[in-house]
Amino acid sequence: MKKILIMFFIVTSLAMGDYLDTWDELLQKYTSIGESGGTILVVVDYRGLKQDIKFEKLLEEVRKVEIKKIKGDELKAFWINTYNIGAVKTIVDNYPIEGIKDAGSLFKSVWSREVIEVEGKLYSLGEIENEILRKTGDELIHFAIVCASISCPDLKRTAYRGGNLEKQLLEQKLKFLDEKNKGVYTVGDTIYISKIFKWYKSDFGNIRKYLDISPDKKIKYLDYNWELNEMNQ
Repeated sequence: MKKILIMFFIVTSLAMGDYLDTWDELLQKYTSIGESGGTILVVVDYRGLKQDIKFEKLLEEVRKVEIKKIKGDELKAFWINTYNIGAVKTIVDNYPIEGIKDAGSLFKSVWSREVIEVEGKLYSLGEIENEILRKTGDELIHFAIVCASISCPDLKRTAYRGGNLEKQLLEQKLKFLDEKNKGVYTVGDTIYISKIFKWYKSDFGNIRKYLDISPDKKIKYLDYNWELNEMNQ
């Protein structure tokens, strides 16, 4: 059994290629803790990233990942990383840009635009989110996928990996819930919460139960700031 498990991890590692290490390297180099729109968050140096040839190397490594050889949490982690890489690519491809929505058009939203390739197939952000990740039934993915905006959960500064994915996702959830200007916070008898909980209500179920909000508290949704989670220039 031990030999079988070792062989499984070797095959999985080969299928995943080198993209995880490259993504880690780029995240460490081009993200930092900063401030934008009055909110403390992980910011991205899109200008610098656009000029780094390693980003194209990353995209090539993602293209070569053999998804049929990946299962379980490794596969889920791959698609979370791929969504985030695709969102970053959307900004880099259109930079300078005020927000990710501006990369769409009147006739085709940014979520429907094919942006990233895996094994010869092009995927849009909407397809990865709605047709792949949400179908896992894990609502925690909403704390991990990042649409390059201030009000999104923070972009994690390391790649997601299947070996400790649940721990990573739970950490992201707790971090987001603690963020005053975009997660959840209380003022008097009112609980202000992210519109993510409204948009994906079917994934979270009873919001009061999910967030442990007592019946005597009012719920109001925060305005969503679509400006870039960008390093101030």
